[in-house]
Amino acid sequence: MKNIGKIKHFNEEDVRFATPKEVAEYRANRLKCSRIVDLCCGIGVQTGAFAKTCEQVLGIEIDERKVDNAKKNFPDENLKFIKGDVLDEKVIEKIKDFSPNIIFCDPERLAEEKERNLFSIKPDLKKLIDAYSKITKNICIEMPPRMDLEKLKDFNCEKEYLSINNKLNRLDIYFGELKKSEISVVDVFSEARIEKSKKLIKTKSVKAPLKYIFEISEAIVKADLINEFAGKINALILENKDKNKVFLTSDYFEEDDLLSLCKPYKVIRICNNLNDIIRILKLKGFGKVILKYSIEPKNYWKERNMIENQLNKNMKKEADLFRINNQFVIGEEV
Repeated sequence: MKNIGKIKHFNEEDVRFATPKEVAEYRANRLKCSRIVDLCCGIGVQTGAFAKTCEQVLGIEIDERKVDNAKKNFPDENLKFIKGDVLDEKVIEKIKDFSPNIIFCDPERLAEEKERNLFSIKPDLKKLIDAYSKITKNICIEMPPRMDLEKLKDFNCEKEYLSINNKLNRLDIYFGELKKSEISVVDVFSEARIEKSKKLIKTKSVKAPLKYIFEISEAIVKADLINEFAGKINALILENKDKNKVFLTSDYFEEDDLLSLCKPYKVIRICNNLNDIIRILKLKGFGKVILKYSIEPKNYWKERNMIENQLNKNMKKEADLFRINNQFVIGEEV
């Protein structure tokens, strides 16, 4: 289950749409200020996190049940919840009287959508920004993380992708003085950060892996910061026919906070066929293998079991198997 902290009042749908505790804490640190408003606050996970870094917090939510639960979940003295429509003139006037330094909003969106669009977000994004930018220019809005960036081209904002355990988790857009760059990626746990370069960067590529392979975060791929990241860790792009997998490679591995935005593997051996794979895995004492190439979900365990059934099950070492172009690469996570 998603980690939403030690709250007690919620239902299954609330958990599905609630902000993970780690994300809430990261945002609360980035948006630390004197007075902040949380629009569409739901059961209050993000609002509660703001209460730990901001002096005064105001949460607005249209669903009365969620407001009641939010009050029970977070009875903090510096935190107040109000039921209301965030585009209602009376609500906007109350927020204006509150004089916030920053306004945050996690708007409602469809649980599933073939293609993420601005028009399916509620409340209407343009109306929201028009109304609240008159109160403060410092606005942060959570967006669907897999939305095409082209749809945000008309907004003068920073697009910040959040990564958790090498997976794309959130996309926040920052306006006003909150904007630090055009596009950025942050690892939520380490807060390691990479930004889009103002200069065109083109990293060299190679066809065969060097001593190390780096499996980069989905967030970096989505943000199109592959070249920037490769330059930061002194790696090359590993050419790969599988366009769903992006890897970097290098002869060097040095501890760096930025490595929290990737998973590094030491290359054990390059193999041409299944017999070679089995032989090397046995020779190196591996008992398990994780498949790191694109494969139909229904076939994953069938293929993995076919390999592991020929290994010594008493061996606990775990290998990672990559398919780079027409060859297999056995690696071990560093």
